[in-house]
Amino acid sequence: MDLLILFLIMTIGYLIGRINFFGIKLGASAILIVALFFGNFGFEVPAFLSKVGLVLFLTPIGLMAGPTFIANIKKNGLSFVVIALGTCFIGAMTIVLAVKLFKLPVSLSLGLACGALTSTSMLGTVNTLTESILPSVGYGIAYVVGLVGVVLFVQIVPKMLNANKDLENAKLTIIDEEQEKKEAQIDYSSLITVEKNGLFSLALSATIGIAIGMIKVPVGPTVVSLGSGGGSLIGGLIIGHMGHFSKISFKGSNRIYSSIRDLGLAFFLLLSGIKAGTGFVEVVSQYGFTLFIVGVLMTFVTATLSFLLAYKVFKLPLFGALGTTTGSMTSAPSLGALLAVTEDDRVSSFYAATQPIATIFLVFLPQILTIFLGID
Repeated sequence: MDLLILFLIMTIGYLIGRINFFGIKLGASAILIVALFFGNFGFEVPAFLSKVGLVLFLTPIGLMAGPTFIANIKKNGLSFVVIALGTCFIGAMTIVLAVKLFKLPVSLSLGLACGALTSTSMLGTVNTLTESILPSVGYGIAYVVGLVGVVLFVQIVPKMLNANKDLENAKLTIIDEEQEKKEAQIDYSSLITVEKNGLFSLALSATIGIAIGMIKVPVGPTVVSLGSGGGSLIGGLIIGHMGHFSKISFKGSNRIYSSIRDLGLAFFLLLSGIKAGTGFVEVVSQYGFTLFIVGVLMTFVTATLSFLLAYKVFKLPLFGALGTTTGSMTSAPSLGALLAVTEDDRVSSFYAATQPIATIFLVFLPQILTIFLGID
């Protein structure tokens, strides 16, 4: 029965996610909404699915971003790191405000921030800190707000600034001679391909990443770790950047990696929704409309300040600044919306340069905040 419910939720979720709501599609996030409904009626799926989903979601992201990750960081100095860190800091301040100003529980506030920042890896960390269902409930409520909010943001800002699409796209060109030279020197046809689709590389990355995630570093009264999710992202970045080791090729198909990433996200969202659904009605009844207000504030305050940091302080081109905003908020759907606005793939490099950094910071953020705020 559990297996039937699992795939039924995914089927219904994907169908709903395909519906166009005033130019916006929920995509895989609709699975979370369907899972909330099933969870409210007591249906369950295997808990281990969440951990597997998180690894399958983040490892392909690392593998795909790895080849250009280091080059982008070198090309743009520390700006990407500072923007990602700044966005996470802004997000942290909204969590503190939610706890202090709106008197929400810490675990619920963290869950709301996970949803508002569309950060599944952050939710994975929060769920390791508490047995409460409040983080998943908060995530379920704020995720749709965060998803739709940032998608709207990247479409509205260019219109507000009367941006000239062609001129702004021309500013996105980044010539990476070092990376091109490196790739030209490698004869991948002479290397050994263990598995043609890249599944070997994914398994190797996940193995390395999970091992990294098991490392615990004492910080004050608690310990900090990347966990299996954050570690898998690092493992993917390492293997993706290397490309090969000796005669063994690590090259894989980005198309297949994208499919595995989407499957992992579906598994993770599904279990998060089921878990949240068990107490969804009770929590909403207790805290009411406040949860939605806090979710909206978390999304738009963070997105606006992140964009201004990139656009005004670091003087990135308009579309590049929006790309770093989507990356810093780890919002893949909003990148899709931005690509539709720019009609130029070059903006993706700005997302790819900040998303892994932000994901790493967001993995640590809940652990750091709980040192000062505690956890319920």
